[in-house]
Amino acid sequence: MLTQLNLARLKNCDLNLLLALAVLLNEAHVSNAAKQLGQSQSAMSQMLKRLRLMFNDPLLLKSNNGMTLTNKAQAIALELTPLLDKTARILEAEHFSPKTAQGRIRFIMNDVTAQLIIAPLIELMSEKAPGIELEYISQNANGFQLLRRGQADVVIGFYDNVPSPIVSEPIGLAPWQMVTHRATNKQNLHANKDAIKLLRYQFQEHNQLHSIEALEHLDALDAAYALTSNSLSTLLYALQTNNTVTLLPHFAMDILPEHETKEFDWLGSPINLELKICWDRHQRAPELQQWFRRQLVTLFHKHFPLKQVL
Repeated sequence: MLTQLNLARLKNCDLNLLLALAVLLNEAHVSNAAKQLGQSQSAMSQMLKRLRLMFNDPLLLKSNNGMTLTNKAQAIALELTPLLDKTARILEAEHFSPKTAQGRIRFIMNDVTAQLIIAPLIELMSEKAPGIELEYISQNANGFQLLRRGQADVVIGFYDNVPSPIVSEPIGLAPWQMVTHRATNKQNLHANKDAIKLLRYQFQEHNQLHSIEALEHLDALDAAYALTSNSLSTLLYALQTNNTVTLLPHFAMDILPEHETKEFDWLGSPINLELKICWDRHQRAPELQQWFRRQLVTLFHKHFPLKQVL
């Protein structure tokens, strides 16, 4: 809340000087700061004099290596820089336009999802936000850590639990089901139950009950895991090995030619799992990120067989 005392202080302060101060402290050089602000060197020197009076501190001191910040100037810089960043974001909210936005958006999702969404996503961004570069990061165990560190902007995946302070919203429900390859397994799967090997998707370990029900159907509860992978496409091709089964989303079949998908047998009944979009609440360029998330969700509903989350 803005108190009367703080209001009086701000009324007696030329707030334009704070921008000059931020640039001066960042550059630690009067001439360079003047160029950044489009001012003459003499005008910048006058601003520095006024700032020294305002803060009752020299702020910048001459040294053998140019100019150095005083202790007070260093403390001011720590507070002032994020304050001006927030101010810029407030102003950006009023004028944000994807057509003129610049920068890079880094998103994480599994490889099969990326193969199905990447072409329409690039086409959409080229049309609506040509100044934005996309960076795809393959799904990995450090995805949420990358979000918290600001090294990724969006994570899309099937998660039961999303750690704080990560925010998540459901995109829709996709059917997953146990599956095997008919051509390689039709003679062996039921005949040699002890030889059945499970393939596990690294990020889909939370639906064990469904896996158990399917294994009961095969009378293969004691089956061992032969492979754990963070790549859905790797699991698809691993299924061509004798006596292998895994839990996969139905949409994974879309990356294979039709003659291949005909060779897969779905076991038991499908379950609908929630596809989520996740981000950090303290992310950079929030207006751009919010716009990008809306575009992604729209593309998923257009190109994926998703059911609405009730």
